Amino acid sequence: MILDYSLFTGPGILLGLLVLALLVVSIVAVVRSQRSKVTAGHETIRGKTGTARTALRPEGTVFLDGELWHAEVEGTHVEAGSKVVVTDTKGLRLKVRKKEESDA
Repeated sequence: MILDYSLFTGPGILLGLLVLALLVVSIVAVVRSQRSKVTAGHETIRGKTGTARTALRPEGTVFLDGELWHAEVEGTHVEAGSKVVVTDTKGLRLKVRKKEESDA
């Protein structure tokens, strides 16, 4: 039985090793990206502090991270200029509460 080993020498083996290395690097990159912390979206807004631009009785506008958001206050009304904390999101509308002195 005669086998042709020319495929495993020269440029063929180099090409195979290059493809294998690219595959390993790709798998490592995918695993890292899946384990990384969320950096965008609704999950990152919760808990952030913003400023009420208009009075929230119960709805108004909040300035958060350089953007104006429609917001609805949970509990009592909030005057313009007061600090608020985001408790939840509903579409493009924030649910907020007035920031207490004990909130850090």
